[in-house]
Amino acid sequence: MGELESNGHIDCFYTHYQYQGKGVGTKIYQTIENKAIELNLPRLYLEASITAKPFFIHQGFVKLKKQQVVCRGEKFTNYLMEKRLI
Repeated sequence: MGELESNGHIDCFYTHYQYQGKGVGTKIYQTIENKAIELNLPRLYLEASITAKPFFIHQGFVKLKKQQVVCRGEKFTNYLMEKRLI
């Protein structure tokens, strides 16, 4: 599942663990990118987890910065990443 916001932000992107490595995430991502191109968005960006970072690098994203985030009282690391489309 993945959500594309009108400003190019990808939110709630995930694949059930039983489907990881089977091309499902790539198909979801390609659908999002195709829609972004159709909407003439200049870039896509997201906050990727440590485990998702390699997937998005493979899709052409670059890391902008490493971040420490607190969610429900727990601190974790994620990466602000973007991909230029135009």
